[in-house]
Amino acid sequence: MKGKFLAASALVIAALLFAAVNVLSNAGLKNAKIDLTADHLYTLSQGSKNVIAALKEPVTLRFYFSERLSSQVPQIRAYGKRVRDLLEEYAALSHGMIRLQVIDPEPYTDQEDQAVRDGIQGVPLDADSDEQFYFGLSGTNSTDQHQVIPFFETSREPFLEYDLTKLVYALTNPKRPVVAVLTDLPMEYGPGGIMAAMRGQSQPYAIMTELQQTFDVQVLDPAAAKIPADTKVLFMADVKNVSPQTAYAIDQFVLRGGRALIMVDPFAESEVMQAAQSGQSPDPTMPHSSNLPRLFKAWGIGFDDQHFIADRKLAIEVTTSHDGRQGVVDYVPWLALDKDQHNPDDEVTADLGTINLATAGAFTALPGATTKMTPLLTSSNQAAPVGIDQVSYAPDPVKLLTGLKPTGKTYVLAARVTGPVKTAFPDGPPKSAAAPDAQAKTGQAKSGPDAKAKAPAPETMASKGPINIIVVGDSDMLDDRFWVQSQDVMGQRVVTPIAANGDFVLDAIENLAGSSNLIGLRSRGLSQRPFTMIDHLRRRASEQFLSREQGLQKSLDDTEKKVRALQSKAKNNPGGALLTSEEAQAIEHFRQNILHTRKELRRVQLSLNQDINRLEWRIQLIDLAAMPIAVAIVALVLAAMRRRRRKRRASAAA
Repeated sequence: MKGKFLAASALVIAALLFAAVNVLSNAGLKNAKIDLTADHLYTLSQGSKNVIAALKEPVTLRFYFSERLSSQVPQIRAYGKRVRDLLEEYAALSHGMIRLQVIDPEPYTDQEDQAVRDGIQGVPLDADSDEQFYFGLSGTNSTDQHQVIPFFETSREPFLEYDLTKLVYALTNPKRPVVAVLTDLPMEYGPGGIMAAMRGQSQPYAIMTELQQTFDVQVLDPAAAKIPADTKVLFMADVKNVSPQTAYAIDQFVLRGGRALIMVDPFAESEVMQAAQSGQSPDPTMPHSSNLPRLFKAWGIGFDDQHFIADRKLAIEVTTSHDGRQGVVDYVPWLALDKDQHNPDDEVTADLGTINLATAGAFTALPGATTKMTPLLTSSNQAAPVGIDQVSYAPDPVKLLTGLKPTGKTYVLAARVTGPVKTAFPDGPPKSAAAPDAQAKTGQAKSGPDAKAKAPAPETMASKGPINIIVVGDSDMLDDRFWVQSQDVMGQRVVTPIAANGDFVLDAIENLAGSSNLIGLRSRGLSQRPFTMIDHLRRRASEQFLSREQGLQKSLDDTEKKVRALQSKAKNNPGGALLTSEEAQAIEHFRQNILHTRKELRRVQLSLNQDINRLEWRIQLIDLAAMPIAVAIVALVLAAMRRRRRKRRASAAA
């Protein structure tokens, strides 16, 4: 009786302990986890943690996800779970500053109306039903500032953390960033500049209009000797003959942590085009290239302003007249860069369409540079540098195409440059050109004592942290003709993009205007990971079958030619036999070969499918049996150790 009571008491105590452990683990270990994914998909990067830690006011995030409808699309359902898990991680690390609401907007409910008000995009999953599937995020701060991700596209899964952190950062920093524009291009007023604007003919660059809708844009004088203190991003495009004072201002701005998008150009042909359109002859004494050699050297990058990159594979077709005939030819100085030429791992270029460039130059990383140059836009391997003298006057598209000798290398046309740097002016700031020479005022000779006086040191000698700038080897991409079509609709100018040039500029400036923590975020990979070995086997099967099928098709074509030839021979010789016995035997023999080849193809397919099936079976066996086997081995080891201890105790007692 006593033994039964003890056994019952032990069971009760065990049950109480089990319940207590569950309660304590739910309370104290709710957010404990181990992330074993290859790309650490469920672990926030340090940049995101810094943004969360810097929150000074509460942020409300409303995550809309149609739970019931998601069962129709397993891939989206799995992605939705990942988004929710990551949002819960944000909320857990914020110590109450991020308030997460998970809402299931069932059709025809108040929750669906709320999703629509918040700007969440509904997507129909079934053409026969008007039910909408919602999968988006809305965020608000204490002053009712609103940010939204209308729909989580699966194509942007590698940038999920970037998009979430960007939304949180935007809610805590709602003020529009100041972008200072430094350019010789007539971006503000269009061709003809301010004189055309005074005549009522102003037509600003489309990119300038886009910038003014998103940022607080301040256009500076190209010879500016100071960058305004509140500037978040400096946008510099095709400034020629940069003065030492302007270069020094840019140097100090970047060293103090300012971000910059800098466009240089070996040949700014837009100026030549605009002059021709207005009936003016280009001035041969005016420079058409721009460069920043002193600053670029300090930043560890080189730029060739004497050559542009011509590319046979990426060339844009143009209509030309050759030998008195009109025709279409690939114009190798003008390039259309598609996704293969974009860096898929950088937020700026990950989701862009085609970008059009004209006579673009190439960047190189200088030996011994302290910075890292990450390509954003590159040429194909069918490219080569060509001297700008080939396009400076009446370029011949046919001659450029036929004379191009590809080097087999790819060239960097735009890049992100990061890392620590030192000033490009170690001897001090340059003297102002307008200031009188101090020695002339005092009348002292240059060899006098004051000649040895040291120039004042620069305000900042080295960057306070890694610089972050984007350089582009082309400024013509900003010209409307290369990326938009313009038309007049009821007195209003309407532009339609035909290339992603504007998106590239806006994405680059928006990225640079974000926090350093935000810029540091990169692609994190996909939650849906393929079986690469199985995919390799399938590709091998496809390659083998394609090769065998091509050989078979060639044999069949040859056979048909022989049959047609024999039939034609018989037709031209009515008195003769249709086919001789030797010819008939040859055709029959070849048909047998065809049957044998087809049988061999089926055998190869079966063999490769068996390889795939065996591999899948082994993976399933490991998944199902590995854990039980591991537990059994541990149990056997523990049992053996227990028996060994009992034997030792028995021996000691004896």
